[in-house]
Amino acid sequence: MREIHFNKIRISGFRGRNFILSCNPRGQHTVFVMDGNVGKTTVIELLRWCFKQPQSKAIDSFEHMWNKPAHILDDIIKGMQECEIEIQFEAKDASDKFRNYSFTRKVRGEYIEGHPSVGDKIQEISDVLEIDNGIEVISGDSVFGYISRNFRLDDCADYFCFDGEKAREVMQAAADKGRIHMLLDVVNRRVTHPTLRHFESQLNDLRSRVHREAKSKVTDRALALNFNKIRDLSNDEIIFKGEISVKVDKLNVIDAAISKLEREAGDIDDDIDKSRIDNLIRRKELETQQKQLSDDINDNRIGIYKNMSNWIQTEHYDKINDIKTMLKETGKLPEPYRADLISLCLDLGVCQICGRDLDPESKEHVHDLSKLIASHKVQEFLSSTFSIRQTKFSPRGIDIEIKKYVDAYDILDTKINEIKLSDTEQRLIDERAFKLTQLMSHRTDRDILLIEKSRFDDMLEETLIQLNEHQEKNEALREYRIILDRIETSKEIIRDAAEKIRVKAIEIISEVISEGVTSILGDAFSAKLTIENGLLLGEDGYYGKEKGGYSGRLILSYCFAEAITLVDPIIVDTPVGNVGTHRESLAEHLFANHKQVILLCLPTELANFSDIITDKPIHIVNEAN
Repeated sequence: MREIHFNKIRISGFRGRNFILSCNPRGQHTVFVMDGNVGKTTVIELLRWCFKQPQSKAIDSFEHMWNKPAHILDDIIKGMQECEIEIQFEAKDASDKFRNYSFTRKVRGEYIEGHPSVGDKIQEISDVLEIDNGIEVISGDSVFGYISRNFRLDDCADYFCFDGEKAREVMQAAADKGRIHMLLDVVNRRVTHPTLRHFESQLNDLRSRVHREAKSKVTDRALALNFNKIRDLSNDEIIFKGEISVKVDKLNVIDAAISKLEREAGDIDDDIDKSRIDNLIRRKELETQQKQLSDDINDNRIGIYKNMSNWIQTEHYDKINDIKTMLKETGKLPEPYRADLISLCLDLGVCQICGRDLDPESKEHVHDLSKLIASHKVQEFLSSTFSIRQTKFSPRGIDIEIKKYVDAYDILDTKINEIKLSDTEQRLIDERAFKLTQLMSHRTDRDILLIEKSRFDDMLEETLIQLNEHQEKNEALREYRIILDRIETSKEIIRDAAEKIRVKAIEIISEVISEGVTSILGDAFSAKLTIENGLLLGEDGYYGKEKGGYSGRLILSYCFAEAITLVDPIIVDTPVGNVGTHRESLAEHLFANHKQVILLCLPTELANFSDIITDKPIHIVNEAN
């Protein structure tokens, strides 16, 4: 716990408050006696505001009791006003010597009724921190950075600056499972190891620098597109390989079935040959001739399809070339290599050719150009000349040839049907026909699978080519990959260590809270803090939100605030306003467990309480402006 001693708190103008709280020297506690509406709560909330909000975020972030946010200017004064709070304190440095600090926050503005959102129209807020009477001076947001880094006052301002009347909020949060997360967030901030947090912050900075260095080689937009494309292509690669594997497995099954059917059909042919039955022999010869005719018909049809491009007359493809030329010349499709140039123009808002800032109309024009970017394949197509070989081809002649083959096929079919077969002969023919039908079906399925596999092979090949191109484009990041991986590994180690520390710290905090509760309420009472159930008060070994009554749970709130703070002193507003019994026990506990206690008390809170803290309470009166 960081030892800090507050010497003086001077408030001028904030919410119409004007007074100085001069604390007793080190080793002594201080009790300030203040009537209602003098400014006890304002003091506490101003301290929290100064320690939790940097200069740049302080406007409209002040909170007062249950008003979030609240005004800070005097709501009676009309016109411009200036307010100021000065906090003088001492704290030990690394060499265990006390150094003097003076934090000043000045606010300049005007209070206007109904001005959003709190009535304050702030013109300026300025922070200054003087160290050792001005030997070193810090200003602006650097003040908050210095104080939070060296004292962590921002992490525990709600608890070493404690509000006795508002303590019931802590009590309610501790007893309400729906609000336990609020309590645990506070605990997590308290138990986060500062060194580990600093290391993790440094690693995050290093990672950001690595990314910035990598991004300097390509635009942010290009990087994002490239990363997304690599991810998509990698997914496509997995999908295509999976489809190819499925097709190969099916092909293996079909190939095995075809081999079996070919063997069985061959065996039937052997039986037909061995039978020496003239009818079967004749039928087989006719079928062989018929098969040859079928092959000839298919070959001629394939020839027609292959030569379809030769049907186009010269004047037709000349017109195609004219259209391509017109599109290339008048369409003015940007070349693919211009894509990055167009992207840079849009990202930076500046023409990368002439350096002129792009107005909205120009940006729209460049954006339209980005839609017209043509791929290399399109550019090559437009640049090439469409032509065909001067081949004489007559589809009509081939069609006549096909009809001749079909007529011959039909004649053979008639002859085959005229052959009369015995039952034995018919059985052999039927068996062979069944096998051949199955063979044809399997071969058709095989051809389809081969076509599908070939299609996926082509897509996989194209995907791998694109993936390789994008990975090569991504070379700018590869050199940093090992560093980034090691950064993530280091962060994981830090997180594991932080979690172990957190678990142990929560156990220790739970013990400290329990000891405090026991010392104030008596041996029958204890407390425990867990991640699962939050903060509970125990009586005779039984824990629950109803234990100890209202006063007991207020004491639990005090002990929680003490355990959760990272600094000494403790500054309390209205310390026993809601505490019935246990006043003396609470005072004795505060006196014994803190090097500096600062109490802002109502006159009604002095009896059986303040005299234990100090025998010289200081009365404070709000001075007029």
